[in-house]
Amino acid sequence: MITKEESEPMGSLSQTVYSADQVKKFEVVAAEMRGIEMYQLMERAGKAVFGAARSNYTNCPYWLVFAGTGNNGGDAYVVARLAKEAGINVQLVSLSSKKTLTGYAVKAQNNWLSAGGELLPFKGVEVHANTLIVDGLLGNGVSRQLEGQYKQVVEWMNQTGAPIVSIDIPTGIQADTGVVCGVAVKANLTVTFVGQKSGLVTGAGRGYAGKIIFDDLGISHDFESLAQPTAKLISYQCLKPLPKRPDDIFKGQCGKLLCIGSNQGMPGAIRLSAEAGLRSGAGLVKVLCHEKSVNAVISGRPELMVNSAVDELTQLVDWADAIIIGPGLGRNDWAQALLASLLSLHKENAKPLIVDADALTLLSQMPDEWVNLTNSIITPHSGEAARLLTTTVAEIDKNRYKSAKKLAEKFGTLVVLKGAGTIIQNSSTAWVCEDGNPGMATAGMGDLLCGILGALVVNGLPLETAVQYAVCIHSRAADIVAAEKGPKGLLASDLFEPLRRLVNF
Repeated sequence: MITKEESEPMGSLSQTVYSADQVKKFEVVAAEMRGIEMYQLMERAGKAVFGAARSNYTNCPYWLVFAGTGNNGGDAYVVARLAKEAGINVQLVSLSSKKTLTGYAVKAQNNWLSAGGELLPFKGVEVHANTLIVDGLLGNGVSRQLEGQYKQVVEWMNQTGAPIVSIDIPTGIQADTGVVCGVAVKANLTVTFVGQKSGLVTGAGRGYAGKIIFDDLGISHDFESLAQPTAKLISYQCLKPLPKRPDDIFKGQCGKLLCIGSNQGMPGAIRLSAEAGLRSGAGLVKVLCHEKSVNAVISGRPELMVNSAVDELTQLVDWADAIIIGPGLGRNDWAQALLASLLSLHKENAKPLIVDADALTLLSQMPDEWVNLTNSIITPHSGEAARLLTTTVAEIDKNRYKSAKKLAEKFGTLVVLKGAGTIIQNSSTAWVCEDGNPGMATAGMGDLLCGILGALVVNGLPLETAVQYAVCIHSRAADIVAAEKGPKGLLASDLFEPLRRLVNF
């Protein structure tokens, strides 16, 4: 059995994310502890961006660097100077003409000018073929809508079609949440420093950042000793292999999973969950569904045990090691009665319970005194999370970390807030999955995740460990399929084959 400690990623800054305030507060102190002056740190940042840009875009002989007014702009001046010294045809557009530079950015600008560089206005700038754009406009302090010249420049950048490298975070992305401040740079590559920003790995920020390269600028040890991370990053690659089965094991020892759902006319959902449970290692899987869904659920998968006798719920729960409820459950009287009965039983036995899909919507309509989610996991997307917290999808996505935390606190449960950069949250800690792709925005993906999660739970993994593995395995399986055939047209059932390989690794 894998313990919680064994499942967590190795401790390093590249596997944790931080708020902008944490980075701003402690990078200066960490640099001083290491005996590094702040301008030296700026030089290191510029060198990191220059190296990443040059190695990733070898076919771009023309560089167009945009420098803002703060330290992000100072980094841009360093990048431009290094590019010029390397013989690259580089132009620098300065947006600081109406605002005097301060701090170390002044020195960076002076060094650029001393190297023979010029400060060009934005007006009239043209992009040649094979031009690389470097975004050094605004750093991680953006919190309001972009407007004026900054908005105009960002929109222009995105329309050029040229590859864009952003310094630290794409201009217009809120560093803590990933929210787009009206408009934002759509980067192909982002080089971020000191601590990865939490807004780069979830929500819209994940899509705008492009490929992320992290450089700790040589102060990781000291920064890590001072700062408090927002979340830990996890991926399939960072998790240890699941334990092998002993030769003398039998099916009853591999866990018994009960899957409840698939109302009339919705047989596919619970079928996906149940088969995912089998493919992920559950020894026995039973399905409780509507009587008119039985034939469709069992068709083509005779290994499933299918039942429609709702009055046998108590016996089925007694049999199971863990229960899934929600996929295809519906919201009619049949569904409401089934969920109410299960929650009543859960108060008595508190077996591991995974609540998803329609069960979450029904849960949001129940009086609080009905809800007891001890030893449970809820797996909402943003819409379901909004219903559970009586708010809007926009409010959920405004701060996904805060939303996940609120859900964990309200229901006293482990939360999987699905979406780009799925967040796992318990009472005190958040994890963000780095795996996954846009092709996962398709029917049945959540149902599949439930089955994977259920199988890992019935095989004895602690809930937090099982969730981390399930989310990463699920997303990694989707990445494998998308890499082979593209993200569009990806089906949930396409994941069965790579899923089986991943749980056996």
